[in-house]
Amino acid sequence: MTPDVKDLEKLVEYVKKVGAGCVKYVKYGYVPSSDVYYFKIFLLRPMELRTFLEIVKELEKSYAVKIYAPHARALRLDLKKK
Repeated sequence: MTPDVKDLEKLVEYVKKVGAGCVKYVKYGYVPSSDVYYFKIFLLRPMELRTFLEIVKELEKSYAVKIYAPHARALRLDLKKK
């Protein structure tokens, strides 16, 4: 399955809109061998848990989500199409 770039761009814009003031930028990619999309959210300052949960809830409509926090200023979300 190839990634739908328009769908990913919409998700990036949603993350930037909901996390306005906290999100510095968002990178995304696709790993074909494991069929997993990944989002890396880089933060300017800490994000409220409520805001982060809103983002995850939106992503869970279409994807199975795994959350990682590699360091204080970044969050990684691994997304697998349902």
